[in-house]
Amino acid sequence: MKSIALFLLALTFALPATAELYRWTDNAGHVHYSDQPPPPSVKQIKRISSPNVESGDPAKSGAPVTLYSGNCGPTCDQAADYLRQRGVPFTLKNADKDPKLAQELKKRTGAMEIPVLFVGESMQRGYSPSVWDKMLEVAGYPAPAPAQPSQEQSGPLPTDQPKN
Repeated sequence: MKSIALFLLALTFALPATAELYRWTDNAGHVHYSDQPPPPSVKQIKRISSPNVESGDPAKSGAPVTLYSGNCGPTCDQAADYLRQRGVPFTLKNADKDPKLAQELKKRTGAMEIPVLFVGESMQRGYSPSVWDKMLEVAGYPAPAPAQPSQEQSGPLPTDQPKN
C-alpha cells in the first residue's frame, strides 16, 4: 500500500506543470487574471495556458511586447520606463509622430487611447503596473525583482518602429 502511494506521489512530481489562467473584464472595466474561473455573470472569458516556465525564455512563447505611446506626458513616460526597469524587450510605437502607426493603433484597439500595451495578442489600455505584471508573467517573462533603492536599474532600450 505504501509503495502505491509513493508511486502516485512520484508520478505527480514527474508530470509537467501546466497552469491555466483566466482573463476577464468586469462591468467596471477592470481586467482580472486568476487561476480560478470568473463569476458566472462574466460574459467574455479568455483562458490562457501558461508557457513552459522551465524554459525561462519568453521569446519561445511567441509573445512580443509592443507599447503604443505618444506625447501623453508622464503616463506614457512611466509606461516605457516600467518596461525598461523590468528588463522586458519591447517595441515602442509612437502613434503621435506617425499617422500610419495611429491608424494601426485604432485598427487594433478601436480607439486612439495611449498608452496601450500588447503582450502577444493580449491588450491592456492605460498604464497599470499590476495588470502589466500579470500579462508579462502569463507570457513567460520573469516576475519583477524587488527594487533596490541604492542601485539604478537599467534594461534594454526599445526598438523604434522602422519607417517605410
